[in-house]
Amino acid sequence: MRRFFLSLCSMVFGLSAFAQSYGGSPWVFEAGINAVNVYSVGEDAPQGPFFDEFFNVNDHWNIGLPTVKVARYINDDVFVSVRASFNKLNKWGEFPNDPKAEVDKLTYLGFDAMINTNINNLFESEKVEPFVGAGFGYTWIQEGEYNMLSPANGTDDLVGAATINASVGLKYWFSETIGLSWETTYKHSFEDYLTKHWQHSLGVIFKIEDCTCY
Repeated sequence: MRRFFLSLCSMVFGLSAFAQSYGGSPWVFEAGINAVNVYSVGEDAPQGPFFDEFFNVNDHWNIGLPTVKVARYINDDVFVSVRASFNKLNKWGEFPNDPKAEVDKLTYLGFDAMINTNINNLFESEKVEPFVGAGFGYTWIQEGEYNMLSPANGTDDLVGAATINASVGLKYWFSETIGLSWETTYKHSFEDYLTKHWQHSLGVIFKIEDCTCY
């Protein structure tokens, strides 16, 4: 958990430094939950094809908290964001003759930096704000039965690798400053020891205009 907070502080500091040239632009702070799906990623059993049972929350979504996110608008349509997530994974997938492939509450830590653009032209509404994003991150997943890096039995180290991310999301504003945000992110790792996965997040968002946060 110490690593979680230290990394979050570093990411927020980096975002603040990047955004200094955009004084007067609003900040958005988010706190909520996340769900990690390692099944619907196009891999062999116990994982499955892309988008297979994508919305099967009961069997494939590992729901946990917290997820915290900080974003800074560059202009009306573009914003940069950093996000930190913590979770415990116990749902890994399924085999043809076994409906569940479970793991023992593997620790998940994820840190992501994204650049996003609003696509408000899809909705004629000031309350609904859809967006798409792309970026990169670094994720650690504790070793388990299906993601073992070391050949030694019983190891449970956190194993991490960089990811390339693509996301789609939606914000709904109850007022000018408070709303809800949903985001679905595909996180692709090129290392065999870190599985590709989906991460969904749902959080309460707070917009602060003209915030001097550095």
